[in-house]
Amino acid sequence: MLIDFHAHTFLDKLAPGAIASLAEKAHLTPRADGTVAGTKRLMRAQGVDLFVALSIAVSPRSERHVNDFAISLLQDEMIVPFGSVHPDSENALSELKRLRDAGVKGIKFHNEYQNFYVDDDRAFPIYEKCAELGFIMLFHGGADWGFEPPVKTTPRRMRRVCEAFPEAKIVVAHLGGQDMQEEAIEQLQPTNALIDTSFTGSFVEADICKRSVLAFGFDRVLFGTDCPWDTPAVTLRYLQGMGFPEEGMRKICYKNALRLLGRE
Repeated sequence: MLIDFHAHTFLDKLAPGAIASLAEKAHLTPRADGTVAGTKRLMRAQGVDLFVALSIAVSPRSERHVNDFAISLLQDEMIVPFGSVHPDSENALSELKRLRDAGVKGIKFHNEYQNFYVDDDRAFPIYEKCAELGFIMLFHGGADWGFEPPVKTTPRRMRRVCEAFPEAKIVVAHLGGQDMQEEAIEQLQPTNALIDTSFTGSFVEADICKRSVLAFGFDRVLFGTDCPWDTPAVTLRYLQGMGFPEEGMRKICYKNALRLLGRE
């Protein structure tokens, strides 16, 4: 079994423009078209059984539209949609309740696109409500190639959030910090955070990834690609080349995801 815990999809009418804009901003070549159908075709062709579809409320105004899209994906047996809320939205807490009542399992935060530091106090009531409602919180970690410094979700800042909510379900993408993996090991390994392998297969040296996985342990690593920017096949080959034990690979590829999603 293979679960991709980190992929992005868009409404059909928005996908072409969104993918083109993101690719230009970060100087990346997309591997899929960003539509739900196109992403599902790629996932099926490359052996993925289930994938988490992440959306981002880049502004308070977009929040409800983003979450309507997430809710619309709940009936698809191949997709686990995550919603998103914005800390400047006066409706953020009610949106969280709406998402929970609909059956959504997680919330995506991307502090660069949402333009707030991850440990900004104004976001803490949202994190508290997420933890109370049992949401998985998935954060972009570290740098984003489409944005100039300063980085808004450094591992050091992320640690403050983890320590404030030790019982929360927190996943920090990109091995805990894109281009900041050593800091992620130092700052986040002692916390409750899990990490994912998104945006590694084509973009991170294998020895860095292997060191991160071994530091966090096989129980705290989730297979993810950041599709459409990387693919399951590339990421799986990359991980298989590290010589991890079979049980460790099973935990990374699907067991940890099933546990976190309550599907064991």
